[in-house]
Amino acid sequence: ERLASGRHHPRQTATRRPPAMISGVCHHVALIVLLVAPPAWGAISLSKPKKQCRATAVVEVVLAHYHEDISWTTEYAAPGVCFTVYSKGEETPVGAVRLPNLGRESQTFLHHIVHNYDTLAPWTVFSQAVRPSWGFRGGVSSSGHLSDNVEFWDYMRPFPGMQDSYFVFSAASHFPSGMQTSRAGILFKTLRSRSKDSCPRDGADAWGPWWFEPSHPHVRGRKPSMLEFYHRYIAL
Repeated sequence: ERLASGRHHPRQTATRRPPAMISGVCHHVALIVLLVAPPAWGAISLSKPKKQCRATAVVEVVLAHYHEDISWTTEYAAPGVCFTVYSKGEETPVGAVRLPNLGRESQTFLHHIVHNYDTLAPWTVFSQAVRPSWGFRGGVSSSGHLSDNVEFWDYMRPFPGMQDSYFVFSAASHFPSGMQTSRAGILFKTLRSRSKDSCPRDGADAWGPWWFEPSHPHVRGRKPSMLEFYHRYIAL
């Protein structure tokens, strides 16, 4: 699952506003970025001290790690790119920041934003630590969560087409019913769209049917449950 967020540069606007927030509508692949004047790209070594890496990075990739092999990150090493890893697993990778195993990846992403609010990179990508690859398979931790023909590099390119955001919807949830639907291009290779747009070009025909599974982890086994939390704290 991927998500990114940024902030406006104080020299670009007289007022400051918090990073844009994403609701539960899309929970697989998403990207939000910020509008700033992109600084010059400089050579960044992933072996440099973390503070030095973050201070000069144009693109920071924040990974929510549990037990995944993160050796794939070397394939995306590039000038101006810095990887920051937060781990909630039993074995913390070298150089990773240890966090308590609470709140899943969304808490990891929020932790990074809150604790680095004034020094966020111009373009920040948030991702689970599994190797990026096409498709989603329920109950399989190796699912790469990329939809259609989207590549991980697409998230790492700042300001594509002079746009300040890149957001790919691959799933949607309906509240308060708790029903869900998935983008066909993340489930079936034969239905992948050739575009990399936020929404599939075929509109509603490119989405699966709405479904509800009472045994889904998001519904059962939590107090409060997802729907109880929605009714108690959100649908005021």
